[in-house]
Amino acid sequence: MTQTMIPTRVLPIPKHSSSDLQWLAPSPLWRGPVGPAASGIAQPWIAEFASDDFVTDFTRLLAGGHADDLEQTAPSGVAAGTSTATGPFRLYQPLSMRYYLVTATLACRRPGIPDHLVSAREGDRAFFVLRQLAPDGTERARVGRQWVPVAGAALADGEEEHPLHTAPVTGFGTPGSTAARLGLPAGREAARRVYFGYIPVAQRQSVEPVLADPAAALAALRQPLGLGPLDDPAVDTLVDRVVVPWTQLRKPGTTGLNVGYASLFVLLDLMAWLRQEQKAVYQRIVFGTALPGGSAAEALYDGLEAVELLVDGTETSLTDALRSLVDPRDYLPLTEGDDSPGSPPSTYDLRSDPSPPLPAAWLAGHQTSGSLTQLAAAAVEGNKRTLPPELQGMIREHGPGRTPNLDGTAASVPRYVIRLVWVSPPCRPVLSEPTRAFELARAMDADAPARPILLQLPDINNLRQFNRGVAIEMPPSLRKVLTQVTPKILKEEGLEQALEVQLGKICSLSLQIIFLVAFIVMFIFLILLNIVFWWLPFLKICFPIPMVASTTKGPRP
Repeated sequence: MTQTMIPTRVLPIPKHSSSDLQWLAPSPLWRGPVGPAASGIAQPWIAEFASDDFVTDFTRLLAGGHADDLEQTAPSGVAAGTSTATGPFRLYQPLSMRYYLVTATLACRRPGIPDHLVSAREGDRAFFVLRQLAPDGTERARVGRQWVPVAGAALADGEEEHPLHTAPVTGFGTPGSTAARLGLPAGREAARRVYFGYIPVAQRQSVEPVLADPAAALAALRQPLGLGPLDDPAVDTLVDRVVVPWTQLRKPGTTGLNVGYASLFVLLDLMAWLRQEQKAVYQRIVFGTALPGGSAAEALYDGLEAVELLVDGTETSLTDALRSLVDPRDYLPLTEGDDSPGSPPSTYDLRSDPSPPLPAAWLAGHQTSGSLTQLAAAAVEGNKRTLPPELQGMIREHGPGRTPNLDGTAASVPRYVIRLVWVSPPCRPVLSEPTRAFELARAMDADAPARPILLQLPDINNLRQFNRGVAIEMPPSLRKVLTQVTPKILKEEGLEQALEVQLGKICSLSLQIIFLVAFIVMFIFLILLNIVFWWLPFLKICFPIPMVASTTKGPRP
């Protein structure tokens, strides 16, 4: 008998509009009354997990028939001085073995509150956004690397998005309960689905606002805190890279130094400092441009010009020696490890005294009039301070710890909320209600839980059995320096003369013995510094462990 196939037509499912959808609390929390007046029904949930396998724990919780236990995953930490029930959460870093997921249900606005799943084919997308709370309670969206004001229920152009995923929920509701009426009867697998996303607490450093002008903040503290010119970072750099090495170079009795090499880099560092911190003085040295009469910059230049040193055995002014390092060829890239310019043709000697000798005050401290440090400090005093390039973007508005402001008031800590978002052009985005506010804790937060870590020390009876599996390779320059380090240093006899051989070295070491040495050295310093910090009472707690005696048959000490 031949069956006649009746053609059928699949009707397209109408596309949802934004008014048809709403973000709600995750369906496992729907155990009480549901409706517009239900407390928290529209607020996404933040779940805390204390396991590195937190995603598996979360999905297993949803699929195990006890999804309503999700309400037991509320974060345990709250902001200092706030209520546990209503205060902002304090989210800890993964270093403390704490992980956080934000989760919610995307539902249709119709009887039964059915789930709505995102359809990539229809152009749907779901994600969540992190918002910072302003002091007045309004929200700021993260666009690029800035926080910009935004209306709470709106999505900012270019706002940073964080991915969402879906997970099935197995029913758990008893007959007649709210959960059972809303499609979650006990035993029904994949009865509903929820959306979840990982909250990147470890990105705290990148999302916290950058201090707009750290140099201006330092300048504002100079007078109330009594900071002197030596506290200026630019002067500190000059002292560390020029004044101290130059002083060491001229110490009587110092042997084993390559005077020409050391002198060259002291001069290079001085010229590099002038180019970065005292551009006018640098241009005066190189191009002969005039400086304002009677200015601190002119005094610094005059001080540099008055100093004599030996260049190729001939007395030369310091300014002429500095000029030779950039004209006709620029050798300053050598200060950054770039050896492309090659070696300067001249030999410099900052150790030997020319005629006239180096002024006695030249390498003295900043309190001494006419010293390099004093002249440099006076020259930078009137300059607009800038942050070193290496520190750009690293200084935050809110420093480490919960330190109070200068006036004694409590320091504000940035607080955040999360909103889940559904977008499907051309419909307007659907944003969830904000989550409960939270703070992002530092990696070494004092209140953070301790991650349990077990490190087993090797048995010293097995020293001969330890394999040497850690190889360390040394280039010739490092091998040369290490061979110069002998017990003579303890007798202040300087470094041993090294052989000029282009020979490196590779050593294979035992990881177990390295571990033992690190453990012993750590305790040496802990005990030594205990007189300063008194930290040993808070460092450790020990418990004896019964162990089986060693079964070795060999000789024992």
